[in-house]
Amino acid sequence: MFLHSPLREVAFELRFPPRLRVPAEIWRLQDQLVQAYPEVGKEATMQATGAVSDVAVFQNSEERRVIKVSHSNFVIAFTRYVRFDDFKSEVLRQTEQFCGLFGIEEFSRIGLRYVNEIALPNAEPLSKYLSPSLSFTSFPEELVDQFAVEVFAKYREHPMTVRSALLPGLVRTYVLDIDCHTSARSSAAEHPILLDRFHESAQRVFLDHVTEEYKQVMRGRK
Repeated sequence: MFLHSPLREVAFELRFPPRLRVPAEIWRLQDQLVQAYPEVGKEATMQATGAVSDVAVFQNSEERRVIKVSHSNFVIAFTRYVRFDDFKSEVLRQTEQFCGLFGIEEFSRIGLRYVNEIALPNAEPLSKYLSPSLSFTSFPEELVDQFAVEVFAKYREHPMTVRSALLPGLVRTYVLDIDCHTSARSSAAEHPILLDRFHESAQRVFLDHVTEEYKQVMRGRK
């Protein structure tokens, strides 16, 4: 565990065949979440198909946790993250409750996503802290102000999407977005196994992406 982690959000998502019962009976879920996620709202979200879906939002601002639900997906996200075991426990508890409530047994996609925001001193070269998925042979590193890279790959027997970007500003920010997922049909019994596998994969990619110098910064030694 690092003292100064750049992690800004971790999110777990289930996608399933559309169930119109979910928005029609969302009050049932609210009754179960009211103590742990008391703040309720709605938002419109663009789906992968281009359609706009209404999403119910259940939030705990103090704990910095949120659950978002539509007729075809369920997301639980933390912006205060200390230990994977705590996150995993909450994910399994809430997904089991949700799936049992609405009779959802089959999933079209399961994903675990980590979004990191790494602040970089402008005076320091990028390569001092990072090993990005980008070659600086055509454009020398010291002349690059910003970039964005998206990689789709198979990693440890599951698909992974890695998005990285260097954003300019008073303090440069390097965003590293790691999304581990499976698009194969799966069941709820596989959730604990997939969570562990995805977490380990994301951790490996992150640690391969940062240098020993930055690991010392995260440990509070720099």
